[in-house]
Amino acid sequence: MKVLFVIPSLRRNSPTKFLPVGIASVMTFLDENGYKFDVLDVDINDYDDEFVENYVAENQYDVILTGSIVTHYKWMKWLTRIIKQYHPETKIIVGNSVGGSAPEVFLRNSKADVVIIGEGEYACLDVMNYYRDGAGELKEIEGIAFINENGKFIQTAKRKACKIDDLPLVNWDLLEVDKYFEKSDHAGAEGLAFDEDNPPRVMPVATARGCAFKCTFCHYVYWDDPYRHRSSESILKEIRRNIEKYGATYINFWDDLSFASLTQVEKLCDAILESGLKFNWNCAIRIDLFGNPRFTPEKKMRIAQKMRESGCLAVGFSLESGDQEILEMMNKKIQADYFYEQVRIMKEVGITCSNSVVFGYPIETKETIQKTFNMCLEAGIYPSIGFLMPLPYTGMYEYAKNNGLITDENAYLDSITERQDITLNMTKLSNDEIMAEIKSGARELNEKLALGLDEKRFIRTGGYRKHTNKTAIGSTRKPLDPENVERNENDFSFNYSQAVFDMDLGTGTVAKAKKDASNKNS
Repeated sequence: MKVLFVIPSLRRNSPTKFLPVGIASVMTFLDENGYKFDVLDVDINDYDDEFVENYVAENQYDVILTGSIVTHYKWMKWLTRIIKQYHPETKIIVGNSVGGSAPEVFLRNSKADVVIIGEGEYACLDVMNYYRDGAGELKEIEGIAFINENGKFIQTAKRKACKIDDLPLVNWDLLEVDKYFEKSDHAGAEGLAFDEDNPPRVMPVATARGCAFKCTFCHYVYWDDPYRHRSSESILKEIRRNIEKYGATYINFWDDLSFASLTQVEKLCDAILESGLKFNWNCAIRIDLFGNPRFTPEKKMRIAQKMRESGCLAVGFSLESGDQEILEMMNKKIQADYFYEQVRIMKEVGITCSNSVVFGYPIETKETIQKTFNMCLEAGIYPSIGFLMPLPYTGMYEYAKNNGLITDENAYLDSITERQDITLNMTKLSNDEIMAEIKSGARELNEKLALGLDEKRFIRTGGYRKHTNKTAIGSTRKPLDPENVERNENDFSFNYSQAVFDMDLGTGTVAKAKKDASNKNS
């Protein structure tokens, strides 16, 4: 059976690239179970749609597997149509939230055969075995959805969450890993001073799956599974391999939530210190991890110091809003004041804080926007700014449908772009009023924190036109500053990292290379 994996590109021609953890884990699992396959890595090679179409036309496969976050919905539909146009018999398996968060909508509006819902490793293996062997029935495979021969939508029984320690370590040799290192620059190396002569080698390690909470604006692949984290032994085994085999010096804990408790933090830090491994790392946490007053100041400070001693340089967390009523509508289950305490502790031990905020909840006002910026100013942090984007299978998506704001799900999903774009204004403010208030707050932060950011980069955006070169859509809603495309690589990146400030100030390796080339030509 001839098999292909397609790795899509969310932002073609981006100066920085990140190793694709999710699809690489599925690739590794199938490889470990005897499947051989080709890989069309659209992302690292910046292939345009013409190249992709020509490749598909000239190469026939029995099964093609792919996946993406839901903001790439329109392109993924295009890809499935192109595959079926040239090779109607090819089976298409789609994973991640693009299909899993709205399986019936995606299946009825694309040419995909099977959507994976939730974890991909075991479900993909079962579907591949079904296509290879022809034994059993598709409806018996847990954790998938499909349209049967009678046109009926079928979603099978939920698959029990796996033991993530049992999964094999991601085999990065299945990808063009050196190309990713060449294009990673300092991206992901939060808190690390720039050194063009000794750049870090950043690698992702997934330490946990899912989140312990269910915020109304958020969707993650493991939404229906319990929050799970790997054992310290399993995590350190992968880190040691990455250091010894790939020369990794900086580990990006690639999680929705790396740590849900201080006990979990301390256990891993102790293991790192005992291992003797030397590397820097960052992680994703919530503001109540160190901000919650139920823990003694001494305990919080002791564990924060262990984080720093074990190599932690940065933590990413989300205030989201400075307004408590909005936080409650988000179902964040935090107090806004936790933010100050967490920032204070992290700064005291020398760990960089990255923060994100979300504007645009229905009860957002000019006053709540200003309140959020005031908290960031008092804490001394410039946030990653985003707008509420109702995503399928979230509370706010249901709110939007119930209130007549989303009447055609397929058309809406075609239109969504990035969290830095206003895709659906649910407030009583106009787009211009929201933007004016946000730019005012961002301008004040930029000036008082002496960051030196260009005003065009207060809110970083690309718009859907940067997703692909063929499927861009026309819209009456104008994207924000669409020509300024330098931005966080993934929606779950937290903030302006050091690499981004380097690009803003012209000190990063990408910027330096451009300057050197310009000097040679002058």
